Amino acid sequence: SASYVWTEGTKDPDRNRYKLFLQCTLILTCVVPPELPIELSLAVNTSLIALTKLGVFCTEPFRIPFAGKLDVCCFDKTGTLTSDSLVVKGIAGINEDADELVSVSDVSNDTALVLASCHSLIQLDDGSVGDPVEKAALKAVDWSISRGDIVTPRKGMRQSVKI
Repeated sequence: SASYVWTEGTKDPDRNRYKLFLQCTLILTCVVPPELPIELSLAVNTSLIALTKLGVFCTEPFRIPFAGKLDVCCFDKTGTLTSDSLVVKGIAGINEDADELVSVSDVSNDTALVLASCHSLIQLDDGSVGDPVEKAALKAVDWSISRGDIVTPRKGMRQSVKI
């Protein structure tokens, strides 16, 4: 209703914009109940207690309401606790069954080309530098990056690509 009042009120050039803005603000503040912030805090605290009982510890409680909107949650474990490298197990979402994990060796040439060329890696004297996930994907499809942003397959009949 506040947007309707603003839209219709601004059509009249003689109407005081300040008073119109105050009326719209009054409408908005009357719609929000005063207990809402307290109810939201209680909901977050209740969620924190439930998560703690399940062994999930939340370092940023204000993110809990956003977590309720999630359909898919992906975790990126970099291996810092057990090793210093990432291992690609497969690719999901490329077949009719979106949950099926396809081995990297069984993907099409187009999929391998996308994995090999869509990244922000650069080649320096010491080797490739960039995101560890992108480095792992490039290694999994068995391609390498060289100077000049050229990705080259290590084996097979595929051609090199300049990014």
